[in-house]
Amino acid sequence: MRTKRRINEPLKLKDGDQALSEDGGHLCMAAGCDADAPHPAPRNRSELRSYIWFCLEHIRHYNRNWNYYEGIEGEALEEEIKRATTWERPSWKFGTGPSATVSTSQPFKDKFGFFEAETNSPHPPMSGLSTEEKQAWALFDMSPDTEMSELKKRYNELAKSLHPDHNKTDPKAEEKLKEINLAYAVLRKNFMKEKI
Repeated sequence: MRTKRRINEPLKLKDGDQALSEDGGHLCMAAGCDADAPHPAPRNRSELRSYIWFCLEHIRHYNRNWNYYEGIEGEALEEEIKRATTWERPSWKFGTGPSATVSTSQPFKDKFGFFEAETNSPHPPMSGLSTEEKQAWALFDMSPDTEMSELKKRYNELAKSLHPDHNKTDPKAEEKLKEINLAYAVLRKNFMKEKI
C-alpha cells in the first residue's frame, strides 16, 4: 500500500509549456517530477479554464495551497462573496429587474380562465380567442372589440416608431417590429374571417 507523503515546501513548477509523454498524455508540471499527470488544475485565478496537469501527489499539494481569494481584501472580497451567493449571475429584488417592465406591459396569461371573472381590466374578457390572438391584442394593448381602422392606426404608429431606420442603435426594435407585423397579420386575418 502506498503511503501519502506530505510535501511542506512550496510547489515549484517547470518552466515552459506542459510536457507530453510518448503516448500523448500529460507529464507532471511540478519541477523534478516526470510522472503521468491525469489531474488538471487551473493556472491561476484569472485563467480558470486554462489548466496545468499534475500527478496525484502534486495535485494534492497544489490543492492544499490553492486559495482562490488570495490577494483580495476588504471591499473587493465582500463583493466577490456576494456575487458567489448568486452563482455570479445578476439578481434583483422581486419585481424590479429588467423583466419586470416586460411582464407588466403584457397582460397575465390565464390559460385556464380562472381569473377572468375577477379582473378589473378595461378590456372585455378574451374568451373564445386563440392564444395567438390574445397575444396579438396584448401586444397592441387594445381590446378585441376595437374597430379595424383603430387597429390599423395603432399598427402604423408602432411600425413607424420601431422601424430600423429610426432605431439604428436598438437591435431589439427590429425584433419587436417583426412581432408587431406578425400580430397585425393574425388580427387582420381574424377581421377578414368575421366579414365573410
